[in-house]
Amino acid sequence: MYKNLFKFAVLSITILTAELVANSITDYLVSYKWQLKPLRFTLVSMAIILIVFYPLMTQFEKWFNKFTKRFVKAGNFYFGKYLGLLFMYFVAVIILTYFYARMLYDIDLVNYVLDGKIVTLF
Repeated sequence: MYKNLFKFAVLSITILTAELVANSITDYLVSYKWQLKPLRFTLVSMAIILIVFYPLMTQFEKWFNKFTKRFVKAGNFYFGKYLGLLFMYFVAVIILTYFYARMLYDIDLVNYVLDGKIVTLF
């Protein structure tokens, strides 16, 4: 049971982080889209995406799986096997939620939490 939960935690955190990095790079490229003609920009951005993402994704999966496993195992050390897994997964989801809210809506969740207005975002 624990092995399946551990795999789920590692894989879901890896997927969400990879998507966050991919969206950030894509958004950066799109910010330059009006500086080139449409077809030229499309071809250049496709080439850049391949040049950046191919090595990044092949290595990123290895690096981030290793990092996530260490991150989750650190929780095991401090809180025990199941509680540590749950705690570290919860921490990772909160961190990723912050960055997704920042990327998608330009919202700083820390300020909302400190002001006590986090409920207004739901």
